[in-house]
Amino acid sequence: MTEKSPIRSHFSWYKWAIPVILGTGAALGMLWWSLDQSVLDPATQQTTTSRALLTSFEWTGRASWALLAVLGCIVLRDFAYILRLRILSFRQFSWKRSFDHIMLWELASALTPSVVGGSAIAILVLKRGGMSGGQSVATVFVTAMLDELFYLIAVPVFLLLSLSTGHFVFPQIVDSTFGNSIPWLFAIAYVFIAVLTAIIFTGILHSPERTHRWLNHVSHWRFFSRWSVRLRRWTADLLQASHNMRNRPRVFWSKAFGATILSWSARFLTLNMILLIFFETIPHAAVLARQLVLWLVMTISPTPGSSGFAEVALPSFLGDLIGFGYLAAVAIIWRFATYFLYLFIGAWVLPRWLSKTSITIKA
Repeated sequence: MTEKSPIRSHFSWYKWAIPVILGTGAALGMLWWSLDQSVLDPATQQTTTSRALLTSFEWTGRASWALLAVLGCIVLRDFAYILRLRILSFRQFSWKRSFDHIMLWELASALTPSVVGGSAIAILVLKRGGMSGGQSVATVFVTAMLDELFYLIAVPVFLLLSLSTGHFVFPQIVDSTFGNSIPWLFAIAYVFIAVLTAIIFTGILHSPERTHRWLNHVSHWRFFSRWSVRLRRWTADLLQASHNMRNRPRVFWSKAFGATILSWSARFLTLNMILLIFFETIPHAAVLARQLVLWLVMTISPTPGSSGFAEVALPSFLGDLIGFGYLAAVAIIWRFATYFLYLFIGAWVLPRWLSKTSITIKA
């Protein structure tokens, strides 16, 4: 894994332009298109337009508290991510260094297609930050496992809560082939996530020796011959890191999964709090359930960080729940709080982090 090209190539500036153009263009285009569309006023239930709703919108004390809650969710989400990295790295990284790594991890996810994800770049970031190659891989994979485990648990919980309140779990998109296929796509993806979680658990924590033997066997293949020495050293690191994690007490895993629950709960609640800026009440459980479905659909987007797709998809997923009146504005605020924010923070963190870390990544 000797990186001849600097890691900064993964964060090249032109890659910023693609998601910014896609996301901003989609959000502004959707807002412009929706301004004169007929919608229901959520307060009076009278027919009006989005332009009239936004023009007559008055800031209230509820909106102020909701905005503070949005900011609180952002801080809590990132703090929990940082805390989890500190736990999984056995406190190898300081709070400040953990903050840098999490921001770059989020940046990597924002600059890579959602269907690919930023995990590969995250491994390089942790490696360059001082972790061994094997420990970097183990940390990123265990993080992914905890994320997927939270999702597997949250889906049935919030789907049942949504159904108990009389709301549809899946968006009711009229005359849409895509809308009708969402339940099937969701079911297939859910099973895939369950299988992937089981594979990571088995390969990293339950039977790391088998993984070690298989990777050592792969290192002797002719195709990998030029990297065989590095690969065997890397697999030895991975085996040691897996043993270190597997032998940790239950309290270690309780803390790591607790931080995972805290971070993802704050991430999903961010949208609920944004909606409360514009709406007096919302069906919280149903909105959370729809977000779980939307998140899974977003993971198959070919655009960086689902830019362009997410901004357009949000109104389609929530329109039948709360109306379309404010959803274009909500989508813009939501994407800034959960996506564009990391493009800006990453641009601030990256140059300083590069200057403080090694120039090349060694195996």
